[in-house]
Amino acid sequence: MQIAICDESNEGKGILEEFLKKYFAEKSMSFDIMTFLRTADLMYEIEDGKYFDIIFIENPTHDPSGINTAKLLRNSSYSGQIVFSAETDEYALDGYDVNACGYIVRPLKMAKLSEIMDRATHNYSDNFYCIRHRGDVIALPLNDIFFIESNNTKCIIHSKSGNKYTVYSQLRKIADELNDSRFLRCHQSYIVNMNHICKADKCFEMTNGEKVLIRQRSLKEIRRIYLEYIEKTR
Repeated sequence: MQIAICDESNEGKGILEEFLKKYFAEKSMSFDIMTFLRTADLMYEIEDGKYFDIIFIENPTHDPSGINTAKLLRNSSYSGQIVFSAETDEYALDGYDVNACGYIVRPLKMAKLSEIMDRATHNYSDNFYCIRHRGDVIALPLNDIFFIESNNTKCIIHSKSGNKYTVYSQLRKIADELNDSRFLRCHQSYIVNMNHICKADKCFEMTNGEKVLIRQRSLKEIRRIYLEYIEKTR
C-alpha cells in the first residue's frame, strides 16, 4: 500500500509514521510511506505519475490549505483515500466536500487511527492483481500496471517500475479477472491501462514512452472508448 503524509511539522509526520508502521505490522500488510513538507511537492509527485492509496494531509487551523489541496486532488481525478489531521475539528465538516475518509484531531491516538485505517483499507484487495512470480505471490497495484501483452501461451505484465511479470494465462482470462474500467482490450494481444496513456493516434503512446498497438479495423471505436473514459474521469 502506498501512503503519503503531507505535514509541515516534522514531529507530526514522525508520530503518524510510527503509528502507521505499527498498524501495518499488526495487519501483516506491506506498505511504503513518502513524506512531504509542502503540498506543492505532493502535487508534483502525483503529476509525475505517482499513485498513493491514502494521503494524509495536515489542515492548519489558521489556513484551510489542506482542504484546498484535497479539492485539487479530486479535481485531478484522484480517487484514493484522503485523511486530514489538525489541532482542532474546525474544518471537519469541509471534509465531506472532498469525500474524506477521516479527520484526526491531535494529539493522535492509535485507536482512532486504526478505526480510520480499517475503513480506508476495507476494499484494498480490489485495487490489486495478484500474480505468482518466482514462487512468491505479488499483489500488484492496478494503477502500477501499464499494459499487458500476450505472447503465445503466456502474458507479460509491464509495470510502472519497469519490471515485467510473466503470467501463464490467456489475455481474455486476465481481462475478466481485472474487471476494471481503466483497462481496455485494444488489440488481440494487448490490454492497456488508460490512466497511463499520453497520446492516442494509430497506437497508444504511454507515459513511459512505450507504444501499445491498437486493432486497426476498430481504431475509431477504441479511440472513442478511450476519449469517453478520459472525459468521465477528468
